[in-house]
Formats: sequence, structure tokens, C-alpha cells
Amino acid sequence: MAKDRYAPKQLDEVLGQLSPRMGSRIAGYSAKSQQLSQQQTVLREVIGENLAKKCRVANIRDDALIIEAQSATIALKLNYVKMDILSAFRQQGLAQLCQVKIQTSPDAARRLTTQSQTGSNKATATKKRAMSEQSAEYLEHVAENAPPSLQEKLRRLALHGRQKK
Repeated sequence: MAKDRYAPKQLDEVLGQLSPRMGSRIAGYSAKSQQLSQQQTVLREVIGENLAKKCRVANIRDDALIIEAQSATIALKLNYVKMDILSAFRQQGLAQLCQVKIQTSPDAARRLTTQSQTGSNKATATKKRAMSEQSAEYLEHVAENAPPSLQEKLRRLALHGRQKK
């Protein structure tokens, strides 16, 4: 029986079939990507899930860990735990690390949201707020003493709140 050429193959097998120069480059990119993924996991363990969603390990270069934060406030929070991050990475086998550099990158927000979007995020529906009957009554009472232009708008808002029920 002939071998199915469309059957799924291991990535190593496909990379081995490429030209040696191209295959080694792609294999290098693949290894670097796996390293960064493992380092992101270490970072998540150190700083917690909420903060890890807003930053990522960008690179390790010249014995420095480079972390991209999506905003300046996230970068500030990361600066507070910089030494904890450094010691955790050293314990994981990166003893040559000397410093942690934190960069603010607005593009990181875009990259992080595309990485973190899953089906579960899309499935959760946002709750719509509804005005209570008591709030509608309060608006009616406020409208009694309001100027005519505002009075009409407040009454329409109160009516709108009552109709939604």
C-alpha cells in the first residue's frame, strides 16, 4: 500500500526535508520560540496570572532578560518584582543572567491579546445593565426641579428605564 503523502508529519521530519541552510534556520527559530515559551511559563509562576497576561518575555540577549510590558503602569509593577524574577530565572538554569530590562511597548498589547484570545473568552457574554424602577423614580423627582431642557431629557431616560423591564 502506498504511503499517504497528505498524512500529518512531525515537524522535525518536515524540517529535515528542507535544504540544510533553510532547515537549520527554521529549527533555530523553533528552538528559540520554545525557549521563550518556557520562560514565559516561569515568568507567569513568579508574577501571577493577572500580571502575566499584560507582559511577555521578549528576548534574552547579552545576559539580560528583556520583558515587554503593555503599559507604563505594568512596567512599574514589574520593576517592583524585578529581583524576584531574576532569582527565579537563575534557579531555572539561567545563571548567567545579570539583569532584567523592562520595556514598554504599545504593540505588546496587540500581540498579547491575540495570544490570549480563546474560545472561552468569546463564549462569555457581557451582562447588560438595566435601570431599576427606583432609579427611574429618582430621575422623575430630579426632573421636577430641573431646567426645562434637562427636564425633558431626564423624563425620557426614566421612561426608557421603565420600558426595558
